Amino acid sequence: MPGTPEADPRPNGPRSVGRSLWLTLPMALWALLMFSRSLALPGPAPKLAGLIVFLYTTTLFFLMMRTRRTHRWRRIFFVSVGFLFPIGFIWDLVALRGSMSIPIEQMLGGNTPFCFLAIPMMIVPAALTRTLIFPGSILPTAANPHAVGAMVALWLIATLVLGKGWCAYGCFFGGIEEGFAALPRKPRLRHVDPRWRWMPWAVLATTVLLSAAMFEPVYCSWLCPFKAVTEFPEVNSVTSAVQFAIFGALFLGLVVILPLLTKLRTQCAFFCPFGPFQALSNHLSVFDVRVDRSVCTDCVTCRRACPTLVLDERAIERGRAGMSCMKCGACVDACPRGAVRWHIRGTSLSASSETARLLYLFAAWGFATLFGGSIIANSLTKLLGLVF
Repeated sequence: MPGTPEADPRPNGPRSVGRSLWLTLPMALWALLMFSRSLALPGPAPKLAGLIVFLYTTTLFFLMMRTRRTHRWRRIFFVSVGFLFPIGFIWDLVALRGSMSIPIEQMLGGNTPFCFLAIPMMIVPAALTRTLIFPGSILPTAANPHAVGAMVALWLIATLVLGKGWCAYGCFFGGIEEGFAALPRKPRLRHVDPRWRWMPWAVLATTVLLSAAMFEPVYCSWLCPFKAVTEFPEVNSVTSAVQFAIFGALFLGLVVILPLLTKLRTQCAFFCPFGPFQALSNHLSVFDVRVDRSVCTDCVTCRRACPTLVLDERAIERGRAGMSCMKCGACVDACPRGAVRWHIRGTSLSASSETARLLYLFAAWGFATLFGGSIIANSLTKLLGLVF
């Protein structure tokens, strides 16, 4: 029965250093494979950047193994990816075209870097008319290395393995708001109505329908907060000025101010249309997060730890995180009883949650090293190039 005092089912205490190193070895080899290419590039900057990222990703994974905790170390990595991404991205944009903004001629020429947030809005027009409504190129070009085909393939592979874990290990935009949410010790706004969680579904439905009707990715054109810190249409008219003002206001409100006030990923939880779209893929992932009701004492510590309000009272009572769970590990690490557990679908809750966590992390961290690690390496190379 809930509230029955039983022993914490999690392994007690940190792992031994030797065992932790052994578990880290596969990830170290994977990181070495990923960043050994940097050693062949000319100049000291890419070599040093590759070495730093190799040590960084390997050390964080070792700490995950050693401490048996996930969220803290994942967040450090995720935030660093979020804040370094705009540096490398903007640097490349300025090098290619001299500005963050993109002229309409560049758009019509298919030179807009592709963003995964546009994927839900592209599906209906592509299915009905075989038309790509995003103004980018399918294959990489010299003027647009961030092509549609490569990004969609990478997203699809990650989605099949991680489900909505993409939002905790792959979405570089999410790292920015999670960084601001991590700054305050306590939230100033302590109560946020959980019904706001339905807002992204409304945004998703609206933008998908409007995109199909207007033949343009409406969210990207008008509502994306991250346009303010990446790339936006050239401001040369009243319309483009209004667009830029909307981007800036949404960025300040949803990505900076509200996370600082609530300690939540508010843009992700209450506005981003990609979140609910990605949540549907959680049904494909073999990993989920469960609550063992025989151990749970209903202290709701896990609910307070969840950065997107997915684990509410109903989910705790039901014994499983909601469909929109991004598997960040915050609730698992926070639970004082070990009732919130990593789980492999089809297995008993009595099975080892640490085994499920390890299997998930090998996949998730392998992807994070490949994708996020490359982002960090690119930005560090640019910054180190100012020194060397």
